[in-house]
Amino acid sequence: MFESYLPKHKVGVLLPLAIIDNAAYEFYRLAPPGVMQVMIPIGLAEFSSGDVERALLKPLASNLDKLMERGVSLVVQSGTPLPTLIGVAAHDRMIDFMASHTGVKASSTVLAVGRAARHLGIKKMALVNKWSDAMNKVLGEFLAREGVAVCGAVTKELPPSEFQKINSRDHMQMAYDLGRRAFLDNPGCDAIYVGGGTWLSEPVCNRLEEEFGKPALCNQTAQLWDILHLLNDWTPIKGHGRLLAAD
Repeated sequence: MFESYLPKHKVGVLLPLAIIDNAAYEFYRLAPPGVMQVMIPIGLAEFSSGDVERALLKPLASNLDKLMERGVSLVVQSGTPLPTLIGVAAHDRMIDFMASHTGVKASSTVLAVGRAARHLGIKKMALVNKWSDAMNKVLGEFLAREGVAVCGAVTKELPPSEFQKINSRDHMQMAYDLGRRAFLDNPGCDAIYVGGGTWLSEPVCNRLEEEFGKPALCNQTAQLWDILHLLNDWTPIKGHGRLLAAD
């Protein structure tokens, strides 16, 4: 008698930081009914390969086991900074392990962004984020595998301990200001990518798309788009930007 209340899909997600707030809020605001996230915060404290090893890679098998106990049908490593800190090859080994250990499909935010950009036909993209030049260089290597070249970056480098303290209103304003500058500084770009899940970037990207007439990707929309495609349950979602509205 409660069939209509049960989740149709359960997606296991390894969240990068110790607190879950905006990532869950935006997912459930955008996702169709019946899709549930089962989330484990891994508690990344700093942007370093050593901390990725501590927080993500060492407990990876144990965390995946916990997710599988909840009956998930897909596992996702969320957060673009982590792959950029360990590199393309280590990321790919991690994804292969996630899939082989669980027996279900595995993905990551950085894979989702690249696939989404390719789907939209983006060839040149400007980056907007709070990451270092070195991290953005590695991000460019991920995007290049999907035929996307980085044509510029507008950043405000901050450690997790700092940007987690910024209130939502100021954080959204920062995303908008940086995103607008990225479009203006890179008039030849096909799109921008507003990276990071700690700011509420989907409304910001919608506003920027309206202003500049070009796609503005963000983690939340790219990851949802990727998840629904991997689950073979894609239906365009109108009103939340070009990517989610696309066939």
